[in-house]
Amino acid sequence: MQLLSKCLITAPLKQDVRIFDAYQDALDKLIVPGGVAVDRYYVVNDCPEIIPHIRGDYEIFDTGDRYEKTATDHIWTHDNLSKMHDLRNTTVRRMLQGGYDYWFSVDTDVILQPETLVTLLAADKDIVSEIFWTNGWCNAWMYDQAAGMSQEWKTPGLYRVGMTGACTLVKRKVFEAGADYSPIPCINKVLWGEDRHFCIRANCLGFELWVDTHFPATHLFTAAEYKKWSERNDAIG
Repeated sequence: MQLLSKCLITAPLKQDVRIFDAYQDALDKLIVPGGVAVDRYYVVNDCPEIIPHIRGDYEIFDTGDRYEKTATDHIWTHDNLSKMHDLRNTTVRRMLQGGYDYWFSVDTDVILQPETLVTLLAADKDIVSEIFWTNGWCNAWMYDQAAGMSQEWKTPGLYRVGMTGACTLVKRKVFEAGADYSPIPCINKVLWGEDRHFCIRANCLGFELWVDTHFPATHLFTAAEYKKWSERNDAIG
């Protein structure tokens, strides 16, 4: 079969082993369109115990920074988040240097449905995410730090958004045009998180951002969420 395009699934990696295994199980079940080659690459940050579990390529990138994660929440600081700029950019460089057509960044606590990749590719948008909901919040919004989320997005469809992240398919041309995850100094204390800075750059370069809601992902962002998810799956059989 003739190869039409290459896609790199990638993310920074600091994760509970059980959650990461569930994440990779979901990736293994992804439907991949004919003519598309998919590889995986992770940037491992202060998480040596995860290395034997990785199904794909990886590099170790220790920022020297630490963040706390309880059973019920993440405890992020501004310094923690600032390190994510470098980690995301490392994955972008790998995609560009590897000759990939698509960069599919899927955070390692996001569990995808099998139809996700084929659906996002079929949308044919420069930047498109698959939605997931976390305690009433989702990974897409219209403006500022996280404002303008719409309950309409719970209806299956494809929606234009202002910002998005965490489960995002991006065409190569977006990065070649100059978008990346580097901090924008004049707003770095106002808008936290590398996704905001990428989205602002992309918007300024004229790229539209979209979110697909046909196959919502599951966000296992804490051990408590993993436990509930696992128990539901066991009950289903």
